Amino acid sequence: MSDNSSNGDRPLIPGQVASWLGILAFVFVAIFVIAYAYVAFSPKTNSDAERRIAEKALRADTESKAKGLISATGLNADGTYRVPVETAMSLIAADPDLVNKLRSYSAPGPSAPQPVSLKADVSKVADEEVMKRGLAVYSRTCVACHQPTGKGLPPVFPPLAEAPIVNGDPTLSIKFILHGLIGPVTVAGTTYNSMMPAVAGLNDQDISDVTTYVRASFGNNSGPVTVEQVKAVRDANASRNTPWTTAELGLK
Repeated sequence: MSDNSSNGDRPLIPGQVASWLGILAFVFVAIFVIAYAYVAFSPKTNSDAERRIAEKALRADTESKAKGLISATGLNADGTYRVPVETAMSLIAADPDLVNKLRSYSAPGPSAPQPVSLKADVSKVADEEVMKRGLAVYSRTCVACHQPTGKGLPPVFPPLAEAPIVNGDPTLSIKFILHGLIGPVTVAGTTYNSMMPAVAGLNDQDISDVTTYVRASFGNNSGPVTVEQVKAVRDANASRNTPWTTAELGLK
């Protein structure tokens, strides 16, 4: 009897199955090629990520430069003291009236702390109580970087003394305090490319007082800043959560 079974001639993989496997292999290869092209040619980061990376790098650079200026107690060229930020803030926290006490000293010689300059014609720029409150805010939030003289710490922290930005549009100073500032700016011939962080914990009255104080001190003679002006700037930028840039504010 002959064996009519065709099992010996039947292929292990039917032609139909082989065709489907070929199609699937083609699809996988196509997906791989498309994915590779997307990764290779698409932008590596979006603008927000790039901005965050740039801000982080600039912050690190600023901190590095600042550490070299304020890591050891010493004297600046003009005779003002340079002390570590931690030391300055600890002293002021322990004695909020410290800056007033320093101003009252009159020891001769360049090593003596230089007094904060106040305009005699206080009535023109602000009343005495506003100036006292403004000095208190300045002493606990600004003095470590901008110094009791308002001359800053070049080339990291810019001066406030007789600075056009300080004496100009008051809304700029309000914006700096509320949200911070990033980017290069030139003051008195020196370019500063550091980052000022937002000053946390200040209400509208505090900001009004300290900006008024600065605009009437250190050789400045500009008008006061009202609480209403501060509130208007705060409300107009309530959704903002990033520092201002010098470019968007038109600063050079």
